[in-house]
Amino acid sequence: MRLKELKDMMLIPDREILINRLVKIQNTDVLLISITSENNTHKLWTLRKLPERSEQQEYAEESIYEPAKILSNRERMRQELQEETARGGQEDFISQLTIQGQTLTFNSSEWGYFREEDHGTYMKLQHFIEKGLELESFADVELNRLCLICYEQNDSEPFPDVDLDKELEITLKFDSTFRRVPVHTEPIVLEFGDAPEGIKYSFYDSFHDKNRFFYIDALTRYDLWEKTEKELKKPTSEEFTEEEWQQFKAQQFRALGTVCSRDQDLALVEYESEDNIQLNFYAEHFLDEKPIPSFDAMGMSIIFSSGCELGRNGLKSRACSTGPVDKNFEGSIVIELLSYYVEIPEKIIKL
Repeated sequence: MRLKELKDMMLIPDREILINRLVKIQNTDVLLISITSENNTHKLWTLRKLPERSEQQEYAEESIYEPAKILSNRERMRQELQEETARGGQEDFISQLTIQGQTLTFNSSEWGYFREEDHGTYMKLQHFIEKGLELESFADVELNRLCLICYEQNDSEPFPDVDLDKELEITLKFDSTFRRVPVHTEPIVLEFGDAPEGIKYSFYDSFHDKNRFFYIDALTRYDLWEKTEKELKKPTSEEFTEEEWQQFKAQQFRALGTVCSRDQDLALVEYESEDNIQLNFYAEHFLDEKPIPSFDAMGMSIIFSSGCELGRNGLKSRACSTGPVDKNFEGSIVIELLSYYVEIPEKIIKL
């Protein structure tokens, strides 16, 4: 390691306010460490314990790094859902901190893990310890089960002017957010076209502790390649050179190939649900397949909408992609409801 690389890992703030306050967030101990200013960038630093994992989760996590073990789409999705459930979804990001009446708004966060190759995280924690950070609350926790998180303040806001001889009077704000909740229901067999009317399906909403219902209106096809090629016929911005535009298009098509091939369509389920809850359906054959590897750093975000505002049962109509099917496929497909979204309301914690 070169001296410059070592220096880049160190934390050398121009100004610093040591908070040293432990708070319980979603049954997890989080230590508010410090607010620092370095090169005109202001950050809030926190230390938290990573959620405990079951043996099954540990195995799933380790298997990602085993070349011989390739998880199916179903296994990967279940693993992601388990991790989201363990994290709680909302408390991963502090949107605002108010200290002595001064509000700091955070735009982004960066997580540092205590791994052998991540020397910078160790060095930053060492800096705070030397400044007087107390770690009694984490004394019995292995370092690899801790995470150092910094939140970057909006650059239009000033560094807070805090009187350390007075009470800090800290308030934390967490914005409302959505997270997926896993669910288990019986598979549903569908033919392409309109679904039979009047069939009400149900699932147990574990987040709200109640049964929910939904209707399926149709199973349709969506030609993603045709839609994308039409959208990419001409640049969306005059700032692109011809070469840059061709590179952008090539990137989009490479990413598209990880969603479905040119000889496939996406199968869409059109549905209505109680309280307009967003549901996540997947085709059984897609869940049991191995994922297509992607070599692009970018991903694709695709939002589908139904062709009508209201469904046949008077509820808002929604559409969900269940995965790709061959263009010449005419049989039935089996779909499964794997998860649904819940809204977690805004939360304010006063210390």
